[in-house]
Amino acid sequence: MDNFQIENEQSEHTNISLIYSYTEYRLKLTNDSINALNTKLSSILAFSATSIIFSINLPNQAFIASPGHQYICYCCLWLKIVVCVFLALTIYLSVLGFRPRAAGGMTPPDLLMKENYYDSDEDCRLIITKTWIEALKELEMLRDQKAKVADRAIHTLCVAAFCATGSVILASVLSML
Repeated sequence: MDNFQIENEQSEHTNISLIYSYTEYRLKLTNDSINALNTKLSSILAFSATSIIFSINLPNQAFIASPGHQYICYCCLWLKIVVCVFLALTIYLSVLGFRPRAAGGMTPPDLLMKENYYDSDEDCRLIITKTWIEALKELEMLRDQKAKVADRAIHTLCVAAFCATGSVILASVLSML
């Protein structure tokens, strides 16, 4: 009977290893996701900064010729300004995504050494897992915030690209009139 009771007590706490491993895996996935978002934000930032240089070559004005008169159309100039504003907004959003934020606080190893050195492995895993779960919540919030910023930056970059395309098309069509 005593043997069964000892086995039962030992088997009650075996899930902590699984929870520990799973939490560690989730932390790794979340960190990888944050790193991927940082890479996307860097790419958007670089592309937007380069695009501003190319936006200088967008047409400023188009001439509309009618019999005996020539009119200047400033729609292209306004589209060029809109393109530059949206590219600047994209750069701002990308940089905003890189704002330093503290997230994912962990139990310091020296604290574990001082206070839990003689505890069982399961107790230490339990302590570490509890702090990892809190850190995971913070990291997931950080990841979600970065994802929203990256999404907005992509949208503003698309608006800038559509306006640039519209400017070129408008200048081409107006120059044919």
